[in-house]
Amino acid sequence: MKRLLVLGGGRQAAEGLKDLQQKGFHLVVCDMDENAPGFAFAEDKIIASVYHLEVCLPAVLAYHAEKPISGVMCLACDVPHIVAAIAEKLDLPGNSLETAHRAVDKLAMKDKFVADGVPVPEYRQVESTSELRSLRSEWQGLVVKPVDSRGSKGVSVLDQNGDADWAFENARQNSPSGRVMAERYLEGPQVSTESVVIKGKAITPALSDRSYEFLDKYHPFIVENGGTMPSALPEAITEKIETLVSHAAISLGVENGIVKGDIVVHENEPYVIELAARLSGGYFCTHQIPFSTGIHLVEAAARTALGEDLDPSEWNNEPKCPVSTRWCMVDEGTLLSFEEPEKIRAMKNVLAFETWVSPGSYIDRPQNAAASIAMVQATGASYSEAVKNAENALLEFNPIIQKQ
Repeated sequence: MKRLLVLGGGRQAAEGLKDLQQKGFHLVVCDMDENAPGFAFAEDKIIASVYHLEVCLPAVLAYHAEKPISGVMCLACDVPHIVAAIAEKLDLPGNSLETAHRAVDKLAMKDKFVADGVPVPEYRQVESTSELRSLRSEWQGLVVKPVDSRGSKGVSVLDQNGDADWAFENARQNSPSGRVMAERYLEGPQVSTESVVIKGKAITPALSDRSYEFLDKYHPFIVENGGTMPSALPEAITEKIETLVSHAAISLGVENGIVKGDIVVHENEPYVIELAARLSGGYFCTHQIPFSTGIHLVEAAARTALGEDLDPSEWNNEPKCPVSTRWCMVDEGTLLSFEEPEKIRAMKNVLAFETWVSPGSYIDRPQNAAASIAMVQATGASYSEAVKNAENALLEFNPIIQKQ
């Protein structure tokens, strides 16, 4: 029996784990939450924090001593460095520790990209607010971020009217190593990609146009509220993006596995904002990509983690239908009520709907996508119709907030 260890059993991982279980994988799920929903699809579970190697590794080693593990991956959690450390310790397939380090250290990642000729926005580590002000004068607009955080925590836009002291401290406090970096803000559409890398070549079946319609409302925070695929960008641009992702994956050091890209297209040229050596969260790999393309990259990740050779032709299908994801963002306050989720799921063209809050919950002002209170995915006869159907579903959800 080949046991596959999956780090992460939260709500965003559950559907992917269910799919793997149905495909016959023997799953061992690790999560610190004893009630993690993903445990329902595991043959065994390990109770440990996947974000702390000093906690996770001993628990995994103790399990492995009794029941050998054949592969390890993560799902809906940003821990490729933990995966790599476990894989090295147990002599399992996976990325090198060096590759995993680059994947979670934005400066190391971009230094390697620049060395290998991968286009990225101009960037620099900043040690003080005076450096930040100097860069603002040089670049006009910039993005300030922690070097080694996740989920857009600590990220903000700094324009000519912004507070450099606050932006620097916000990023520093959200960096485990206390390091801050700045990037030149490039105007242009942004795209989420997800690819399977097979023998050094990235195959990218998923390109989703990211939605940032609330940038002004939640400024200086960068709050994404969804995405739609297939991308509406011209084919010439999407082909450039696919070539860029493959180049970046090679630079990062991913020989076999999954890479998730954040790409900006500036003046018709794509640039890598970040490239993660893992599956995405946000119901992208578990829901949106399969709905639109029929391709299950979670399965690709699982098979790669177990050392199986993949056939490139299995992962390069054309999108079957438009699918739009929208996150429900609300103003700060107490959530009083909302429409029953089953009513939303029953709406025509709605493919999935999830909410993780309850009446009486206090909702903070959104600072990133993690502040959302619900997610809907919908389809339609066209790209614009899929977007409209998703937005209409959130209108029907109708959360009522009592402002403070």
